[in-house]
Parts: sequence; C-alpha cells; structure tokens
Amino acid sequence: MVPVPFIILYLKKLATFLSQRSASATRIMDLLFERARRKAAPVEEFQWLGLMLFVAVPFPGTGAWTGAIISSVLGMPFWSGFSANFVGVVLAGLLVNLLMNLGLKYAVITGLVLFFLSTVMWGVLRSLKKSLNAK
Repeated sequence: MVPVPFIILYLKKLATFLSQRSASATRIMDLLFERARRKAAPVEEFQWLGLMLFVAVPFPGTGAWTGAIISSVLGMPFWSGFSANFVGVVLAGLLVNLLMNLGLKYAVITGLVLFFLSTVMWGVLRSLKKSLNAK
C-alpha cells in the first residue's frame, strides 16, 4: 500500500513529464495506460465498488498497484481510489489467509464457489444498474 498514494497522485504528471522528454517513454506510457484501460472496464462501470472488488481478487495483476494505476487513469478522486484499494487489499489478504487455512481440497471448493458467486454478483450489479438508469 505504500506506493498507492503516490501512483494515484503523480502517475499522470509523471507520464506527461516523460512524454515530453522521450518518444520511447511515450510508447511505454501509452502501453501502460492502454493495458490499464482494458482492465478497467468493470471498474469504470461501478467506480469505487468495482475497484475494490478488482483489487480484492487475489490473482496476479489485480493488486493494489494495478488498482492505483486504474484509479489514476479513470481520474477517480484520491480518497475514493485509495480507500477502494485499501479495502480490496484487506479483503484479498483475508481471502488468501482463509484459503491457506482450509487446506487444498476445501480451498479448491471454496475458490469454485467464490468464482460462481462473483459471476452472479456482477450480473446482479449490472441488472440493478440498468434498472436504476431506466427510471
């Protein structure tokens, strides 16, 4: 969590500074931002909740650093992005701790159940959002 505030606050400023200095830095920053935008689709839809759930998933590439980059790219307010990252990191830590204490067999079963629940949850959230927007 230590670099998260710095990433949220200064990533765009750093990218602008580096882009003015070097063409290769521009390409690297464009690649970084494009990758963050691809990962940000569900986050962009639900903002704080989406970012928190994205960071809470304990898979490679879905942690606090990526969450901070996504928060910066989407232009989320600082405290909103920081708190979503913090809650997501805490939930991911609790989930990994739980899975490690369950043992392999129960961890696999729990992982499958959580995958199913998250799929259903995203569907419910999307339908709720559509129904709220229709009103």
